[in-house]
Amino acid sequence: MTSVLTWVTMIRVLSPADVRERLRTAATAAFEGDVAALELAESWLTSVSARDLLRIDGFARQYRCEGPTLGTSQQWTRQVLSGSLPAAALASMHPDGFVRERAVRLLDRSRTPLSERMLALRAADHVAQVRVPAIEAVLSRTDLKAASRIMPVLQRFEARGRGAEARTLYLGAIENRHGEPHVWAQMRESTDRDLRRAAFQHSRKRGGLLRTQDAVDQLPRERDQVVRRLLANLIADNAEPAVIRAVLLPARTAESRVLGLVKLDASQLTPSDVEALLVDSSVLVRSWARQRWTEMGNDPVATCRQLARFPANPTRRARAYLALAEAGAQTDRGEVLHLVHSTEPALQKVGLRLLVDKATSEDVPDLLGLVAAKHSRIARMASEVLAHNVGLWSIADLAPLKRATNPHLRRRGWWLHRSRLGWEPLIADLEVLRDPDRQLAVLGRQPTPPMYRPPDERQQQYIAELLIDAPLSRDQKLAIALAAGLRDLMTELQASRSSCSIVVTGEG
Repeated sequence: MTSVLTWVTMIRVLSPADVRERLRTAATAAFEGDVAALELAESWLTSVSARDLLRIDGFARQYRCEGPTLGTSQQWTRQVLSGSLPAAALASMHPDGFVRERAVRLLDRSRTPLSERMLALRAADHVAQVRVPAIEAVLSRTDLKAASRIMPVLQRFEARGRGAEARTLYLGAIENRHGEPHVWAQMRESTDRDLRRAAFQHSRKRGGLLRTQDAVDQLPRERDQVVRRLLANLIADNAEPAVIRAVLLPARTAESRVLGLVKLDASQLTPSDVEALLVDSSVLVRSWARQRWTEMGNDPVATCRQLARFPANPTRRARAYLALAEAGAQTDRGEVLHLVHSTEPALQKVGLRLLVDKATSEDVPDLLGLVAAKHSRIARMASEVLAHNVGLWSIADLAPLKRATNPHLRRRGWWLHRSRLGWEPLIADLEVLRDPDRQLAVLGRQPTPPMYRPPDERQQQYIAELLIDAPLSRDQKLAIALAAGLRDLMTELQASRSSCSIVVTGEG
């Protein structure tokens, strides 16, 4: 039997075909009275988000050539419909409006999470005989527990005519019963992401529903980026400078830290506030911190140089070197090489970034050694330095990488070969097609010749050798041979096609 965990899997990981199959299975269970399968269907429909429930409803009601996903109207007899609550819930999504109408009246007799969700779903139905009783049923369920299940569905209808009407009526009913502040406080605690975001946005616009102190208390533990942005803006617009400094400047998100620096001018900041942000992880925060540091009468370059020499924290030192480069300051080549040869990965990475414009032919052996390093990030950055300075090395220098027993190293050699211009990327692809590692060989499956640039004599001869037994189609080989000016090979390929045509004709 299918496990509950499998059935409750989020709809977004299921293809439309999988959703329809799940609906067909549930409908069959309703017709056959399979209680266990219907319980699984109930768990599924109760647990998915409101957004996903609408998608399920859409798949259930789509016209399909093979027939209705939920079976024919005649199969939904009175006995089947009244057999169980999950059966009525499934029937409420049937394309036949008469079936949906009968299902809604049966759901109205129940006050369960599933019935509340499905009634809310039908509150935007295009058939009035379905929509009106569904709205009436929803309006009779105004306690906050029911509202927490109904409002996520109605919120998804906000932009739709019929659904927006139902949402307005229901929202007015629960606000009249419980009061607007209490209702929206409850909605801000919703587990439905869309409703929760809408609740925070509404509370922000209305004013008074969400206090600044509430935002200050919640921002450090908030994980939703949309809500986090809203809270940060609320604090920036309403809090005192001391609160902004204490809450936004050390916030976890770069967006909040930037907002704090933008909102406060130099006179409202202290050196300790800004100095730490000069070496922040965000380039935008570093930029604003340098501006405020300058406005405070300090030299950001001198400060960053001092921070770059502080040995206790390699990560902060690395960011200080980045900040120096962003401020337009130069770091001596000797110091850059010292960073490249550091044992600290953070310093190695920043050294490689700074070496891009300072590399010489003397650095090639060390850089190739780093390309073969176990640390993939450092290997990639060393490769980028070499790719940016292709005039410092030759294809022959890549031979150790291309002959390596490790396919990851051969892949790095292929990538570096492709970084050169002209015909070399195509040659690299033709070479890698012969690699014994299938995942690596497949990278060369679409070799493309350059336009308006013929190969030199050496390249032309090598391409001809590689093309002879390359695992490519005849048309691909012909296109490459034509672009490379390989007339003899073109003649052979065309002759082989003519030969095949003669054989086929003879067999006919």
